[in-house]
Amino acid sequence: MLRRLSQILLLALAVEACSKNYAGYVPDESLVFSAVASHSVKSIITTTNYPLDEPFVVEAVYYPDWQDKSSSCFMSGETVEYYFEEATWKPRREYYWPNSGSLVFYAGSPILPQMTFSTEHGVEAEWSITTDKDTQTDLCYAKVETDCSSHPAAVPVVFNHALSQICFKARTQANYSYSRTEGNLIQANVITTVLDSVKIRGVISKGHFTQEPLGWELDTFDSAEYTIFRSTEGLPLHCDRYDAPTLYPLSTLLLIPQVLYQDVILDEWHHMVIRTSITDSETKEIVSDETYTLPCFHSLHLADYCQEWLMDFKYTFRIAVGQDDTEISSAVTDWTETKELIIGDE
Repeated sequence: MLRRLSQILLLALAVEACSKNYAGYVPDESLVFSAVASHSVKSIITTTNYPLDEPFVVEAVYYPDWQDKSSSCFMSGETVEYYFEEATWKPRREYYWPNSGSLVFYAGSPILPQMTFSTEHGVEAEWSITTDKDTQTDLCYAKVETDCSSHPAAVPVVFNHALSQICFKARTQANYSYSRTEGNLIQANVITTVLDSVKIRGVISKGHFTQEPLGWELDTFDSAEYTIFRSTEGLPLHCDRYDAPTLYPLSTLLLIPQVLYQDVILDEWHHMVIRTSITDSETKEIVSDETYTLPCFHSLHLADYCQEWLMDFKYTFRIAVGQDDTEISSAVTDWTETKELIIGDE
């Protein structure tokens, strides 16, 4: 419903001056698009191919001459959809290529009322990041400049990401279980690290995005708290048979790019389940068997491990939970884990 309403609003705002009967059109060369993503995207895009069921919005400006700074509206807030019967992306209204001059296309996705266009800034958006990670939406933008006299068969729209992808994983620092023998008594200590909750707070959650100049104007008075993981049962963190800690994925967030200051805090709660049993090695009798828990809490500054989140990058924080402390390591990749690591170790 939201998508349909936003499409109707965008069409209603279309300027009548942006008519398809533009002087100099070649009637048999209709304007169509191709759409891809620069990297895979959470939410609306699951591969590097743009999803065929997700329309996007295009604004286009016409320049009579490449060197001429004067311009006129060519396409305003036009919804572009994929037509399966024709296997192509095209606007709902038919447009034709001019004989000469150039066209500059600005594209934005997803179609939401918060996203607008202007000839000065291209894609603009008043964006707030919800604290519900399941409803977070990526914000994508693209720009294409074409020569009308030698234009491509389809306008190649390559989307980039205006947000940062923040991924969290967790592991235990070590296998803490052990056994020891005193005389004929064998003491076995089975110690399990159980993660209870992880959250980050002090994150700027609202800002204004502009495509030109590319960047964000942040609302520094609007910060939020995001739950990374929470469970009443807890998540046991185990090691493999070689005592190597297993890394467990927790959550991935789409957040506004920003500098991390000391007030961006990660809070982590866990407990250690300790079972101690003593067995008589001669009689095989269990002398005692006790289980108790040891609660633990640690608070860390994310800025100590990563100073900034940039657009179109993926930041992975690995939380290593221990008996006495919690450690964090970070890595940066080019949005996907299949891309080459830029910093750190994934």
